[in-house]
Amino acid sequence: MRHSCIFAAVPLLAVFLAGCGPDSSSGSNFHNPAESVSLSFESFELSNEEGLPEVLPQTLFHDFYRGLEPADGESDESADVTAQLRGRLDLLMGLTPSDDGTSYTSARNPLDFLRHVIASNQVNNFDVGRQLMRDSMDRGEPATYNTRSNNALIRFTETGGNNGADPEPDQRWIYPLLDWTSVPQSDRIFSAIQFIARAPNDDEPNPPELLSLGWSAQYANKGFSASGYNQPEFAATSMTGRELGNIEFFQVFTGEQSGTLVLKQTSGITLNGQEPSYICAELDYQQSTVSVFYFSGTPEGSSEETGTDTNPNPVECLKGENEPIVYNTVPIEQRQ
Repeated sequence: MRHSCIFAAVPLLAVFLAGCGPDSSSGSNFHNPAESVSLSFESFELSNEEGLPEVLPQTLFHDFYRGLEPADGESDESADVTAQLRGRLDLLMGLTPSDDGTSYTSARNPLDFLRHVIASNQVNNFDVGRQLMRDSMDRGEPATYNTRSNNALIRFTETGGNNGADPEPDQRWIYPLLDWTSVPQSDRIFSAIQFIARAPNDDEPNPPELLSLGWSAQYANKGFSASGYNQPEFAATSMTGRELGNIEFFQVFTGEQSGTLVLKQTSGITLNGQEPSYICAELDYQQSTVSVFYFSGTPEGSSEETGTDTNPNPVECLKGENEPIVYNTVPIEQRQ
């Protein structure tokens, strides 16, 4: 089984960390139209509603969560691994499992919610940003929509159930960065999102687990629209948990389609009687297989080993120091 898909996704995380994507604004006749946005919503929770287009298929882990399901005849070990990985995603991404546990019925997290607001055309300034990408690609001139460059912030407030009181920290989501950058010479559009959680109250008994989140993606020009949902070619997500360590998720939607979940400094997950410090779970959608690599210690090339600030090398993580856990899964068709 090949384990090369992660190479294509890793550069996208570097794009996000750079803050605003590739530098393609030089010589452009387009201005950056990003503005501050402040909106209130009854609820941040996303779920499918009868009679309306489904929204959960567009959430980050929809395909991966379902695709972890072991095929008939697989071992109890594969079922246990699947349950533990899904449980970690439930905690981080605010997912409510279905009755049979093979999917989820709702999602409440900053990334899925902002992407939903964008896809549903609820904010005119976001629509302007995506139309800018279309205009720039059609004219062959680079352009950028970037909130950080314009000192703009996106603020969402959840109002339901607080009876007029000030929102709790997890009821006000702030995004320092929303970026779309067009690169006509490569016929691609890049996007990035950053979320940073508000500090919890001193007396908060159960503060939100998610501290920060970054997401970046690459789109083909041909399929990018100024309206509705856009399907990326590649996407990379980086999350920091309060107690559950750091998480990265790499998605490949073209060619050798895959999803790779990397858990760092994990706690509470046990594989073969060990509590690994690093776990890499790769789902191959075309082969319908899952390979779980894990370390009991520190992977080669990690920041802990080298004393640098670089991220642990996911390629080294995929090598593993233990025999990987490999099992067949149910097929997932028509990925979103």
